[in-house]
Amino acid sequence: MPAPIVVLGLCIALAASLLAIGATHWLYERRARLARLRATTNRHGRAPRGTGKAANGQIQRGALALMRASTGRLSILKGRQVAEIRALLVSSGYRSRDAVVVYTFFKVVAPLVFLTGAALWVYGVGTLGKGALIDAAAVMAAGLAGSKLPDLVVRNARAKRLTAIRKALPDTLDMLVICAEAGLASDAALKRVVAETTRKSSVLGEELQQTALELSFMPERRQALENLAERAPVPSVNAFVTTLIQAERYGTPLARAYKVLSQEQRTERMLKAEEKAGRLPATMTVPMMLFILPALFIVLIGPAVIGIMDSFISR
Repeated sequence: MPAPIVVLGLCIALAASLLAIGATHWLYERRARLARLRATTNRHGRAPRGTGKAANGQIQRGALALMRASTGRLSILKGRQVAEIRALLVSSGYRSRDAVVVYTFFKVVAPLVFLTGAALWVYGVGTLGKGALIDAAAVMAAGLAGSKLPDLVVRNARAKRLTAIRKALPDTLDMLVICAEAGLASDAALKRVVAETTRKSSVLGEELQQTALELSFMPERRQALENLAERAPVPSVNAFVTTLIQAERYGTPLARAYKVLSQEQRTERMLKAEEKAGRLPATMTVPMMLFILPALFIVLIGPAVIGIMDSFISR
């Protein structure tokens, strides 16, 4: 009995260490990316220095070397799949060039860890007691859950990021309207809005900051704007990018285009709120039947039932 428990503890420690490596890698890359962007857009911006970050960089390089060595010989993802996974990771906020390596590593290791841990728990510590078939199904289900865990983490981060972008876009458009009406050009207005939105660590501010950088050095402005639409695949962002491209192509005043687009986005958000409010009665039907109506019946009918029972008992 002690040996399986020790092995199970080692598997749990391995899984925790892998998760810690992944979280440290994400935080380090995010801080480094923000530092590079701020140093480029701001003349006086300087990248942070320190021995602690150098040590973290060495740890990151060692962990990435381990991940590359572990997944280098495995041809899990093909060319098209790599492009799709890279686009998914970029829209989720993982823009490092090694993000695909980290994702592939956890995609391979997580099922093995879950499968080994479940097997040691079921067959070593104690079976479920419902037959060998149920035990095997539980072990296979744990392995399947481990294989789906990286996808769930990435898609959850992507959904949260896109929701934050969609909510922040109308206010950003209002600031662009103010800057355009004040006489600023498109790039200057965008940089001014980026300087205001990054103070709140806005997700949309980070995307616009990278777009401002790409506009400053890319030969085609259209490509930089289309990259924004690819990094944030939200209908409102696509409409924003299309509006900018058409305004630059046909010479439409930017203030008027921003104002119309801001009104459309606020109207769309109001319609979505009204749609959620319209679905609320149908959504509340089952909770009312399960929780509210029984309590209401007890409160209304309970005293009468108790009175009838007292009358029968008194006789």
